[in-house]
Amino acid sequence: MKYKVESIGAEFSNKAIANFEKLLESRSSEGYKFHSVFQVSQPGCLGIGQGTTTYLAVYVKE
Repeated sequence: MKYKVESIGAEFSNKAIANFEKLLESRSSEGYKFHSVFQVSQPGCLGIGQGTTTYLAVYVKE
């Protein structure tokens, strides 16, 4: 089994959702099936400043 993990951002506008649909279709044409999405956070530099949050999509190919 082969896995692919990529950042899909944290924006959920209509345009971002349409772009995510295109991304899913693209990965499907490569033989990957969508598996899951999870949230990750990264603290700010040296613990100072604003951290970032994004989402990662996981795909599998059997």
